[in-house]
Amino acid sequence: MGPLDPLSIIALALIVIIGLPHGAFDGAVALSLGYTRTLQGFVGFIVIYILISVLVVMFWLKFPELALVLFLGITVIHFGLSDTQPGTLIQRGIQIAAHGGMIVIATSMFHWSEVELIFEQLIGGKSEFLWPILLVCTYGFAGVLAFYGVLAYMRPALRLRLSELAILGVAYSVLPPLAGFALYFCGVHTPRHVIRIWRSLRKSERGRISVLPLVVVFTVISWTSGVVIFWLIQTAATVDSTIIRVIFIGLAALTVPHMILVDGLFHRRHKDF
Repeated sequence: MGPLDPLSIIALALIVIIGLPHGAFDGAVALSLGYTRTLQGFVGFIVIYILISVLVVMFWLKFPELALVLFLGITVIHFGLSDTQPGTLIQRGIQIAAHGGMIVIATSMFHWSEVELIFEQLIGGKSEFLWPILLVCTYGFAGVLAFYGVLAYMRPALRLRLSELAILGVAYSVLPPLAGFALYFCGVHTPRHVIRIWRSLRKSERGRISVLPLVVVFTVISWTSGVVIFWLIQTAATVDSTIIRVIFIGLAALTVPHMILVDGLFHRRHKDF
């Protein structure tokens, strides 16, 4: 893989500085759920969170191809969940597939050769096995978009999100893949996630008081973890390739416990989230 262009370098920096720490609210989320109200509970939560992340990294290094497929799948689900409006199970499923699929499928199809190089850096080998899967998903995604259009016609409340999706699709078609990902991750997903978490947490006086210190702690942990992963997986590859591996394997490692906590446990407690 050749040297990264300036826009992609800026994109990676934004992902690290803005995107990665958005999971730093997980400490405050755990507090609101009662998991960190004692020192023992706090330490236990940190240990379990880190252990899950470490296991994800180990799984990726042992089974990189499968790990990449699973990562793309949970990316679609997690991003899609954050962009949905209330509705029936089918309506929400269409929204999840549309919003989550746009960043993964559209970017891959618009920038096939560039994305292929990124995938190969992430798994340390060829990625031919993945493209037939993505191609099938592309046909399914086209159908999802058609259903979403009908749904938005029937429910005017969805039209703003559908317009947002269309604008992002155009942006993904013209921006380099890393820049397109950063646009969504840092400019749409992170602010939306932080605002929704904050609105849910501010109902609790304890949550308001404790958010900032926990955010700082988890931000430092996420950045420190990145440095450690960088040191662990250094190879003869270029620095650019190693940085890409660290960032996206790190994202996978943090996304799994983040989804368990936010999309699972926290969502059950806060149905309006």
